[in-house]
Amino acid sequence: MDFGYFLRRLDQGCHLDPEKEAVIFREERVTYRQLRDRAYRMANALKGFGIQKGDRVAVLLRNCAEWFDIFFAVASLGGVLVPVNFLLKSKEVEFILRDSGARVLFVGEDLVDLLDPAGGSTPDLREIICIGSEDVPSPLHAYTTLMQEAKPDPVEEAVASEDLFLLQYTSGTTGFPKGAMHTQGSVAWNSFHQVGDFLVTPQERYLCVPGLCWVAGFHDFTLATLWMGGTVALMPSGGLDIGDLLGLIERERITRVLLVPTIVKQVIDFPERSKYTLEHLESVLTGAEPVPVSVIEAFHERIPQTSLLQGYGLSEGPSIATYMKKEDALRKVGSAGKPVTNCELLIVDEAMNRVPPGEKGEIVIRSPATMKGYWNRPEATEEVFRGGWMHTGDLAEYDAEGYIYIRGRKKDMYISGGLNVYPAEIENVILKHPGVQEVAVVGWEDQRWGEVGFAVIVPKERVSVDEEAIKVLCESELAAYKVPKRYLIRDEPLPRTASGKVKKFALKEELERSKGGSDTA
Repeated sequence: MDFGYFLRRLDQGCHLDPEKEAVIFREERVTYRQLRDRAYRMANALKGFGIQKGDRVAVLLRNCAEWFDIFFAVASLGGVLVPVNFLLKSKEVEFILRDSGARVLFVGEDLVDLLDPAGGSTPDLREIICIGSEDVPSPLHAYTTLMQEAKPDPVEEAVASEDLFLLQYTSGTTGFPKGAMHTQGSVAWNSFHQVGDFLVTPQERYLCVPGLCWVAGFHDFTLATLWMGGTVALMPSGGLDIGDLLGLIERERITRVLLVPTIVKQVIDFPERSKYTLEHLESVLTGAEPVPVSVIEAFHERIPQTSLLQGYGLSEGPSIATYMKKEDALRKVGSAGKPVTNCELLIVDEAMNRVPPGEKGEIVIRSPATMKGYWNRPEATEEVFRGGWMHTGDLAEYDAEGYIYIRGRKKDMYISGGLNVYPAEIENVILKHPGVQEVAVVGWEDQRWGEVGFAVIVPKERVSVDEEAIKVLCESELAAYKVPKRYLIRDEPLPRTASGKVKKFALKEELERSKGGSDTA
């Protein structure tokens, strides 16, 4: 199965209503017929640039309707899509363009300054297409001009399920990002299971909040909704206002939305939340990091008609690897649920033996939605797929019923006095403090214990958090060796990846430069 089939279905008179709205972005409403024609126009424009099967096409854009034209155009040609995070700096953008060998780049006019105008650092890049303005300087091409000049004729390319289609660069929580290689088939498998597992229907009205350049953008419900003939509303990128978010959910009668935990907390605490009618909103999906039990309970208490469902996924695929059913949301509060239908998942020790219930281990996965490997990194690919399973580096445990509880990153673990300490456990305790907005715990070198916990705490706006109260809270719920010995309370938000995960390597570098916070040992 290839994604060119999605467009061909409209030509073949299948169940998709060609006049139904497929994509909504701000004032723009794109029907399925218009989406097909726009994608064909762009595919023919790319053919005019000499783009062939296997050529890489990079996209550096904030959320916009044009993203969908490009996605399906590249898929139809058998090209390889390379999403580039719009939050990156120039050197980081340059790295991805050079590493992927992209031949064409789509860029928003507001992001052109991130590029090297001379192109010396990206020798494979041949064409740059600018979106947002018709008056662009040479050698850039205006997107609108290309679309006007191209014909909406179907493209005839032999594209197969096993063909490479997507280089999804990882968020880089531990350093430079790597390009996860997904095929037409793995992307399709990733979407198909969501239809059954989450009961996606043609009546679905999904609000896509994450950037389409991130794995959660296209690959969490967006493609599944389009596949079934539903409608996708797209949130503008940057400066998310909770009132705007709730207003869009109300106005467009949104049935499902995915929000990272930091946004879920803001929704819960939003003082004007009761002004908005959310009667159509059936579920809010959340993930990217373990969600504190206190947040889940508060959500269901304050928005009882909507289910908050935690899940777990990764750029390497599946983007949703576990999910929680609505009926279990409160009964198994804090769990990320069970594996989706297209995913084998085990929690194992270092010897690849499955650990017993209640014991921490690493999540390993096998799935047709999993990547082929890392682009141009055979050693990293061999390491991550050792033993025939994909090693996620994520820690979890499961209970007697098989429900999975995410416990942080394997590399986040530190050893204090010879004992393993898992920061996620400590973070969940600290988040119980009503004044804490976010927290991260890292291992910190200590002459006596080898390593101790260093807690970096960001209070809620206009709230004072007392360090001693945090320590007392930890001492009341954690073994002594798990209680952090160093604390830093600051107003600056924690550094995060595009998918919402805390960049602990970057945080630790910050702490090392500043010589750390207070020591309570």
